[in-house]
Amino acid sequence: MGSASAQVTLGGEFAWGYGNYNTAGVDASGGGIDTSQVAFTAKEDLGGGMSIQAKMTLNLGEYAATTGADDQSLTLTTPMGALSLLTYKPGNWVMGTSGSGTWYGLDGRSLGARAKRDGYAFTVPVMEGLNVTAAFTEPAGATGEGSGNAGQSGQGIYNIGAKYSTGPVVLSAAYLSLSNAGTSDATKDSVVRLGGTYDLGVAKIGAAYEGVKLSGGGTNTETAFALTAPLAANLSIAATYASTALTSTFAAVSGSAGTRNGYQVQAQYNLSKTAYVIGSYGSWTGTTTSAAKVTTTDSKDSSLMAVTLVKDF
Repeated sequence: MGSASAQVTLGGEFAWGYGNYNTAGVDASGGGIDTSQVAFTAKEDLGGGMSIQAKMTLNLGEYAATTGADDQSLTLTTPMGALSLLTYKPGNWVMGTSGSGTWYGLDGRSLGARAKRDGYAFTVPVMEGLNVTAAFTEPAGATGEGSGNAGQSGQGIYNIGAKYSTGPVVLSAAYLSLSNAGTSDATKDSVVRLGGTYDLGVAKIGAAYEGVKLSGGGTNTETAFALTAPLAANLSIAATYASTALTSTFAAVSGSAGTRNGYQVQAQYNLSKTAYVIGSYGSWTGTTTSAAKVTTTDSKDSSLMAVTLVKDF
């Protein structure tokens, strides 16, 4: 596909589901596309212990019949480490680090939502099983060359993190410092992250913590706990609990103090190695809309119940 010397692979995922959603007391139900994505990966060996890999994901319609670019990355691997250039929507850290295996997730529900960003990261292997990463992501809201950094009022993120993986144990930690902090709790000053998973053989358990120091003196804390377990050769279950606790001295921040929590449980039956059916149920309190990941004043419970058929390729 355009290069005889680069190895190009094609992958993707299509999922169609039927769901019933109750959002703050309002019911909605129906079936349709959940995920429709195609991913292209091109990798080339440059010699001398160096390689380069590009990955581009095309979103063909997720909850809407629209087409557009999704996560994109270019990674140059050298004997000293790997340089990654990214345009992506970072996953929710506590969900990912706790090993959450639930399909629908709690982003934008009991946890904060994420926005698309441009970013740069350099990962260094320190010793067997231990990697250290230094990264910078530009402010959210504007992506692409010439956008998102100078002249933007949003917050850039400086990140130093480490990941240790050996046997059944995976541990992660990171410290983030944010630009344009200001003096209001509507922006963030710094973030501390800790989490990991442990594979017991019969089940995998995990937990993660993210503590945000808001610029006006308040705090915003996210936590997640997850469990996945096989029940039979083709059947597995997963459960995730996640919460956000906010304390703020600034009344201008919507929902200036309070706790949001939610959970999801699911069963997955594998039809093959790449095709499976998921039955999900979840419930959460409140919504997350503001820059500081603060809940609105609505505290009504919301829920989802869905059955989804998935085919990976």
